[in-house]
Amino acid sequence: MTRDAHNGAIMPDAGELPGSGPEARRRQILDAAEACFRDKGFHGASIADISAIAGVSAGHIYYYFRNKEEIITAIAEAELEALLEIHDSVRLEHDVVEAIVARSGDIALHYADPQNSRLRLEILAESARNPCVSARVHALDRRARESAYQSLRRVNAGLSGEALEARIAVQYELISAILFGITARAVRGIDVDHEGLKRAVMDSVRHVLERS
Repeated sequence: MTRDAHNGAIMPDAGELPGSGPEARRRQILDAAEACFRDKGFHGASIADISAIAGVSAGHIYYYFRNKEEIITAIAEAELEALLEIHDSVRLEHDVVEAIVARSGDIALHYADPQNSRLRLEILAESARNPCVSARVHALDRRARESAYQSLRRVNAGLSGEALEARIAVQYELISAILFGITARAVRGIDVDHEGLKRAVMDSVRHVLERS
């Protein structure tokens, strides 16, 4: 590894990056970081811990990320991109209500997994403490909300103006409360049949979309 004389950035020597390419190595580091943050928490996990799990040197990690804040932000960004793909798929469906209902059930099962919920809560906790992470997470949340609103406008096509915006705002917050509430419960242990939980979430989301 060498340090750039102009900006101080750590750069790999030629041929030093193994793997199938930069994106694959970056994903490998993020996967390792997710495991460390779940097991030790954001502040308990060190770059050395991530390095050991990823099987790369600390220098390789600093080539892609300046610090842990950039790593946890990248994890949040990857989660957002996955969510946006779900939103895009919903808008391709003929019956948008049933598409949202079905995807909500799948997301509920994802959040009911304690491994996933611990990571999500670590991101939220750090965003509450760290202004830099908070600003980025809030920006990601705005993107998620704007994308969801596009789908909800199709659900409420009979409304317009302030009535439409008020309706979709309430629907978005209620659905978010249902799904994110499962995250908080999962870290304590959800001792229920997960398929039953999925069906109940789907029924609740359908009720929100049809009655709110």
